[in-house]
Amino acid sequence: MNNQTNNETQRKRYGQLGFYAVLALCSAMIAAACWFACTQTTDDLSMQLESALDSAQQFTAAELQPTESPTERIRETTAREAAVPVMPEASAESTLPPTQPATEPAAVVTAAKLPVFPVKGEQIAAFSGGELVKSATTGVWQTHNGMDIACEAGTEIRAMDAGVVSAVEEDPLWGVCVTIDHQNGVFSRYCSLDADVAVNTGDSVSHGMVIGKAGGTADIESAMDSHIHFEVMQGETYIDPAAYIAGE
Repeated sequence: MNNQTNNETQRKRYGQLGFYAVLALCSAMIAAACWFACTQTTDDLSMQLESALDSAQQFTAAELQPTESPTERIRETTAREAAVPVMPEASAESTLPPTQPATEPAAVVTAAKLPVFPVKGEQIAAFSGGELVKSATTGVWQTHNGMDIACEAGTEIRAMDAGVVSAVEEDPLWGVCVTIDHQNGVFSRYCSLDADVAVNTGDSVSHGMVIGKAGGTADIESAMDSHIHFEVMQGETYIDPAAYIAGE
């Protein structure tokens, strides 16, 4: 009886020891697992922390690295300041410049003088404009390239405008003639003058200047009353003298 009781007591003791042994083993395993997990987590955290610190250091170094030297920055600032014009400050003592004296009035420029008829008188034969007209002297139908102005022999004949005498000649038909180049492509010709003309070839003449006198030397119009024959040419083309002088 006592042996049976002792055996049961020992079994219970062994069972308790086994239980505690298993419990200790489990606790050891749990502690090992926790230590392992903690170690791994700590390593990961350390690696992450080191990576973050490296990134922060690189970023800080990049931000702090100067993009230009202080000398270059000073030069750039000086250039910008030099490019901005500085307006002078108005002085309280500044005064307006003295009034300039009135200048002399400019000379009045007169308009160019208009051409004039070489003599005052009645037109007894007009410019034919290329049409044939019958000559009172020869009876022949021919063009009349100028105008005939009635005037007595010895009447002064004037240049219609300023120019240079280009010819003084005695024409077999038109008598003594003076031709003036007006330096604008226009020529004027005065026929049936007196032989004692007042100009020579190459002379400069002014507007309305006397160039000679009426003389009745044009044989081709000798049957007509006393007059001069007056022609105007533009280049080599005869134009109406009356229309030209009238500005038409």
